[in-house]
Amino acid sequence: MLRTTTTTALRTFKPAQVSAVRAYSGKALSDKETAEENRYAHAREQEQIKQLKEALAKKEKEIEELKKAKK
Repeated sequence: MLRTTTTTALRTFKPAQVSAVRAYSGKALSDKETAEENRYAHAREQEQIKQLKEALAKKEKEIEELKKAKK
């Protein structure tokens, strides 16, 4: 005889998680989403600025090396 086992893939929430979801209803939820989007956009822009500064420093170094080689 085959033994069958079933598992349920139910997500269980702690009371704190459920209440946190309920706390952000309506306008508060859209404000939180806006804040999260702004935080993400700011972090992304900071990363792009960092990359641009690194590229600029690299190009400036190349220019200096070319000037030294020209002399």
